[in-house]
Amino acid sequence: MAVVEQESPPVSTHPTAEPTDLLGEPIGIELTNVVRVHRMGEVAVTALRGVSLSIAPGEFVAIMGPSGCGKSTLLSLIGGLDRPTEGKIVAGGREISSMRDRQLADYRLQHVGTIFQSFNLIPTLSALDNVGLPMTLGGVPTAERRDRSRRLLEKVGLKDRITFRPTRLSGGEQQRVSVARALSNRPGLILADEPTGNLDEEAGQGVLQLVKEMHGLGATVVMVTHDPDVAAVAGRTVRMRNGNIVEDPGGPAHAKEPPAPKARLRRQAWLESLRMGATSVRRRKLRTGLSSAGVAIGIAAMAIIVSFATGVQESLTNAFAITGQLNQVNVGDSAFGPADPSKHKPLDAAALAKLAALPHVKDAYGNLLIQGSLTGDQGSASNVYLNAFTPLNETPKALSKFLAAGNFPSSDSANEVMLSSDAVTKLGLQPSKAVGHKVTFYGLYPGFYVVGGGQQPASVSLPLELTIVGVLTNAGGGVGGTAIFITVPYATSTGYWDRMAKANQWTADEFNSITLVAETPGAV
Repeated sequence: MAVVEQESPPVSTHPTAEPTDLLGEPIGIELTNVVRVHRMGEVAVTALRGVSLSIAPGEFVAIMGPSGCGKSTLLSLIGGLDRPTEGKIVAGGREISSMRDRQLADYRLQHVGTIFQSFNLIPTLSALDNVGLPMTLGGVPTAERRDRSRRLLEKVGLKDRITFRPTRLSGGEQQRVSVARALSNRPGLILADEPTGNLDEEAGQGVLQLVKEMHGLGATVVMVTHDPDVAAVAGRTVRMRNGNIVEDPGGPAHAKEPPAPKARLRRQAWLESLRMGATSVRRRKLRTGLSSAGVAIGIAAMAIIVSFATGVQESLTNAFAITGQLNQVNVGDSAFGPADPSKHKPLDAAALAKLAALPHVKDAYGNLLIQGSLTGDQGSASNVYLNAFTPLNETPKALSKFLAAGNFPSSDSANEVMLSSDAVTKLGLQPSKAVGHKVTFYGLYPGFYVVGGGQQPASVSLPLELTIVGVLTNAGGGVGGTAIFITVPYATSTGYWDRMAKANQWTADEFNSITLVAETPGAV
């Protein structure tokens, strides 16, 4: 839709701006049986109930009614900020109710200027930059943008306030900046939502005079208000109640407008976006510094967690390497940072079966972790990680050197557990006398729990009763910082995962990695 500037007789009392440069071609509005229903879950609220309204180009219409009658909803639909549930809206000869989002954005940018009750100025920008923001989005060159912003601020009587930020302006001055901003892209339609609602009488009269001047220059003006004195300045007053128009004297008849020819709109250039970002950084140095420091600390914390987790998960693999067990391959996502969802491959039972069927693979097993808590006869511990032990047929006898007391589990499906010496001590037991004691594990999170990561604890925490059969030396794995790692037989671990996943509808991968055992080291 093209903007056509029009020649209009000057009516402004401010000689500092050219009135012919303020507005574009006025447009007419036609609403036919418009319904708008807002849905919040199962609750439906009908804001408009079959509203039909015709507004001629260049007409000044005030919409009155009590709070909640649908005035602001109607204004949002006319301005292209919302879409009707039913019905048709035509603006300037084009049906905006069926436009795509990009077309609606063009319509708002090119044809609509909005004056908000709460001003909606950006507090970190000066008055000059606030007025120029719509032109920035429209790709207007910097010199032209700043010159027009300055002339518009002079037009609304703020010549001496162009460098002031909103916090240094009075309410009336902020609303004048809002009026100047509404004119920045030469609109043909001005929408005013309670423009004097937050102002005292004197400031309100000044803003109302500016709105009247815009109408005098030829703009179509639609103003929402609940004040009869404010509505009196309009040429026509429409009254609403409960989502319906209950009084409309009707406007002048006007011929149907032909659709305006489409013009190729400029958009904000990437260089301008970069410049705005750099300017924002300069204006808020402290906030930018704190945000950057927070991001850096978060990345460092994640790096530490991942490094620690990798060390724990690879402890048995390192032991295998020491004992000559070099015929293993670990399959998993080793990339640091968020994984690309399009490239993620689930590590679950189906993936395990598929990998186990590959040529030269003698055996395959998954490595899983479940975070939870542990209770025993003498005490309890939180931040406990259940770790699946290697299947016994793949466990080298040489790993027995890591046993301080007891033995390995008797079978892969036994309800048994091995703990480190430090972990046993934390539970109030003596390492030399811990074997045979009963402990119970309660799962909470699948895999590693990251503070602030948005993970939700299990709603159903199933108990897993275990008997301590072995105590590992601290070198054999078990405690890192405040975390305790316990080792449970392979089938017992996977079976417990399946029960927890089913009870809590977990969608995370069952395994954080899968180990493939090759027939020979050469086959690796």
